[in-house]
Amino acid sequence: MNELEQFYEKLNESGYDCRSNHTINSELQEISQILNEKGDFSTLEISELERQAFSISKSFGKKQNDYDGTIDGLGWKTAGTQTFEDGTTGPFYWPDVRDLQEKDFQYFEDRYKNCSNLYAKTEFGLLVYFGSKTVYSKHTDFKKQLFNKLYSLSQQYLENAINPSDKKRYNLDYITTLNNAFLIAHKSKLKEELNLIIESIYKTHNTWDITRGGSLRILLDLSGLTSEYYKIFKTKVDYDKIISKNILGAKEQEKTHIWGAIYITDLTIDIGEKTNKNINYLLEYKAELYIKLSDNAEKGNNMAAVTFTENALRIYQQLKNKSKISEIEKKYSEQRGKFKLATIRQDFPKEYNENITSYINEVVSSSSENQIIYYLISTPWFNKIESIQSIAKESKKENVFIPILGSSILDKFGNTIETFHTEEEKNLFNFWRSYGFNFQVGKQNMHQFFVVAYTSGKISFKSIISYLENTWLNEPIIRKYNGEDVEIIPIDLIKPSIKRIFEELDNYSTNNEYEVDCVTITDSLVLKIETLIRNFCEKIGIATFKTRQKGKDKLVMEKLLDDMLADIKHSVINQTGFDEEDRIFIKYVLSEKAGLNLRNTVAHGLLDIYEYTFSNIIVTLSIILKISKYSFTEK
Repeated sequence: MNELEQFYEKLNESGYDCRSNHTINSELQEISQILNEKGDFSTLEISELERQAFSISKSFGKKQNDYDGTIDGLGWKTAGTQTFEDGTTGPFYWPDVRDLQEKDFQYFEDRYKNCSNLYAKTEFGLLVYFGSKTVYSKHTDFKKQLFNKLYSLSQQYLENAINPSDKKRYNLDYITTLNNAFLIAHKSKLKEELNLIIESIYKTHNTWDITRGGSLRILLDLSGLTSEYYKIFKTKVDYDKIISKNILGAKEQEKTHIWGAIYITDLTIDIGEKTNKNINYLLEYKAELYIKLSDNAEKGNNMAAVTFTENALRIYQQLKNKSKISEIEKKYSEQRGKFKLATIRQDFPKEYNENITSYINEVVSSSSENQIIYYLISTPWFNKIESIQSIAKESKKENVFIPILGSSILDKFGNTIETFHTEEEKNLFNFWRSYGFNFQVGKQNMHQFFVVAYTSGKISFKSIISYLENTWLNEPIIRKYNGEDVEIIPIDLIKPSIKRIFEELDNYSTNNEYEVDCVTITDSLVLKIETLIRNFCEKIGIATFKTRQKGKDKLVMEKLLDDMLADIKHSVINQTGFDEEDRIFIKYVLSEKAGLNLRNTVAHGLLDIYEYTFSNIIVTLSIILKISKYSFTEK
């Protein structure tokens, strides 16, 4: 019996589960090293395939993407850049699931059939299911068996999560495994299995102890499934009980985590709307939660209080609650008088704020107009990507509390707009979360810097335009429209809005009761940035359109912003010269669902009046200046 066969036996007899992945990988690495030293290369190849099996990410969220090293359902664990013998570089993925052959999936099938460890069996089973390369993978009996194994494993994780001594937070593993089982039953039309798991989801939700740790995750994800797949659940569960349990959960969350209560309430409102229930009492409760947030923020001298109060006011206006409208309007008016040029601020120690203020005043005082513009381009108030990645890794190691859903993003309407299920997806979520914390602090400091620079006469419409007129934004671009040459100059599209920024500031300076028009400026600048990115692509020869097939016809459509941001990413192969710090900054602000996502919210009319802030105007102006810093030479 060789070392790999010994591992098979040990694995079968072990209690390894998803939390043992690192141990499994280490053991297989040691085996591969021994086999290599022995010169047993055929067994070594199998050992490495076994190791890959546990490292490949498996998720219904994975889609075929040759440029991202994924196929449907399967993806890599680590990615980077590799250098070839000729000195060129290219993307590196491990495991590279695109290289898997039918014989590899046959191996996974054999391991699925012969492995008795429940966790390992489901890992091999998911590889067979998503790979869909063998005849067996298409059998209904296989899908039923895989469902049963995944369901059993999810219940095992649930028992661990319920155990008061659970320190590993198995609730997330329960949800992930349960979700895979549910989707296999749903997509494979396994009627009995689907009924079983629906009953289990419903029972677990109804009997869950809301005082237990991890309740937010359980209530949101389980009731979220009943909402997302309403057509499947509607005749099989009592939504009144789901709503009642969610309300109890929200009340419990309110004691320690008001935002958690809001997220549960938002989802419950969504369920209420789908089931034609009266949701006015839920809206009233949500408004009360916003008032609590407002009171807490005001006590901490946090300008977010204005936003929270207006959120509550909007809800009461929707409900036409006249007495509450009058009460909250008074509170809102008082707060608006207290907080000027509203921006969300972090609550920092007094000494920290004093040091930052002193530093900003000193920098502005000693800087010229051009140096002020340089600061808005370099944005030194924000950490570099490498630093944020380190912070994200450390936060993961220390198990810092990850807010809501941890692997899902809800918009303000309670809709799930992005999910993060696999390990790399969760790592990406953790990065954006860390980036967001850093961004809020940086944005606050940049806002203060800009205001000081303006009041000191160090920045103006004239200084901004004088700078931009000496950049590529003032160079003509020749296009052909209907066979005729047309000259466009990018700066012409942004001048009016930049001018409006300083006109509004001037009006506010002479009358501090004046309400700055953030709406018109934001809407214009956000959409014009996409135009500038398109212009940049044109300058370096990147196509700004793509083709798609519609029946027999080949149609041409303009690329989306995310397409262009991906296209301008600099690499050895794709030498665009675009600063990666700038690209990630722009992506977070304009198109990342875990970020501000301004381009989408502006274009689709999703921003409410209170969400238009002067801080965001400064950020968009900074992005325009960042884009302008490049110069182009003919090759």
